[in-house]
Amino acid sequence: MFKTGLVSCLSLALATFASGPLAAADAPAPKAAAPAAGPSVAPKPGPRPAAAPKAPPAPAVPTLPTPSKELEAFMKGFEGSWKCETEFAAGSTGPGSPDAKGKASLRIRKDFGGFSWHGEYALAKSEILPAMSGIFQVSYDPSGKQATFVSYDSMGAAMMGAGPLSGDTVTFVEQGYMLGIKVKVHETMTKKSAKEILHKVEIESGKSFQLLAEDTCSKK
Repeated sequence: MFKTGLVSCLSLALATFASGPLAAADAPAPKAAAPAAGPSVAPKPGPRPAAAPKAPPAPAVPTLPTPSKELEAFMKGFEGSWKCETEFAAGSTGPGSPDAKGKASLRIRKDFGGFSWHGEYALAKSEILPAMSGIFQVSYDPSGKQATFVSYDSMGAAMMGAGPLSGDTVTFVEQGYMLGIKVKVHETMTKKSAKEILHKVEIESGKSFQLLAEDTCSKK
């Protein structure tokens, strides 16, 4: 019985020891509770990449002028080689000078791709008149819708003017220098036919214009 009681006491002590603090320490620790899930928040978008700079606009191409169709139609009848009979009015070659006649040659051709027409005039020497030559250029002013005229000669004259085309005639109102004197001149070119053209020069005298010289030219 003693033995049986001792066993019983030992069994009780072991049972008590097993259920005490040592047993609690050997037991696995409880897992920590997971944090409560909060509301879902989307991440803020980052800054947008900068747009590529725009290419600069292409430079504007200037509108280039084109030859005048009006001048082309007008000057077509003046092209070619001509022989001319020239008449100078009395007083035109100097104070008190008589009227005089001479012979001249004239050549007119298209120039600068149709932007102008180039003319060369040559007066032959005679008993009264010295030999003389001149050059002129007829172009077109589209803004004023008129032909333009520039000329110079071997006697030192230089003229510039403009005038509207009218049918087969143009009269240039010019200013320039002639025989060393500043003058105003009206210079007229007329197509009479396919074989004949006229050329007339008038110089300002007082309040009117007086005839200086006139050419009648026949096509060679």
